Amino acid sequence: MDYTLEQISSQVRRDIVRMVTKAASGHPGGSLSSTDIMTWLFFKEMQVTPETWKRDGAGLDMFFLSAGHITPVFYSVLARRGYFPVDELNTFRLFGTRLQGHPCVEKGLPGVNQAAGSLGQGLSVAAGAAAGKKIAKDPHRVFCLVGDGESEEGQIWEAALVAAHHKLDNLVAITDWNRQQIDGSTEDVAGLGDLEAKW
Repeated sequence: MDYTLEQISSQVRRDIVRMVTKAASGHPGGSLSSTDIMTWLFFKEMQVTPETWKRDGAGLDMFFLSAGHITPVFYSVLARRGYFPVDELNTFRLFGTRLQGHPCVEKGLPGVNQAAGSLGQGLSVAAGAAAGKKIAKDPHRVFCLVGDGESEEGQIWEAALVAAHHKLDNLVAITDWNRQQIDGSTEDVAGLGDLEAKW
């Protein structure tokens, strides 16, 4: 049976709540607010499948999660897309699991291109991958999901400057602009102003 993107997003949201509740740990806010974005990317937009995925991304679209703490949505979307068994979601944040609180490559989880954790670094890694694709004349794109809270990090803007300077038109940076972060409203913590105009 084929499911609509809306149905998949609803299931992913249920997965997020179950995973975080069962683990009694995790970051549900950014996971829930980016569910539609992630579902659209993995089920419609990106030219990569569980069968074709490889870590080096040669000849494929690539995805980098900059806001590494929103793994509940990342893991759910990967599982629902078929990268690994859905039952493995029950191991989220357990000792020794592949589904750590932040994605890590050494666990060998399909779909994970880079370790994440320190906010602001993902866009730099994605820009490097996009530059590599340009050099290799690989026409595929590189997608990076950035949180609005982490957009207060200078490294995000340094990566954006480098991407613009090198004309990396194959790099797609998407900001989950939910206006919330762990310390409160993004505007109250360090206002970003007109974020859309900055990009």
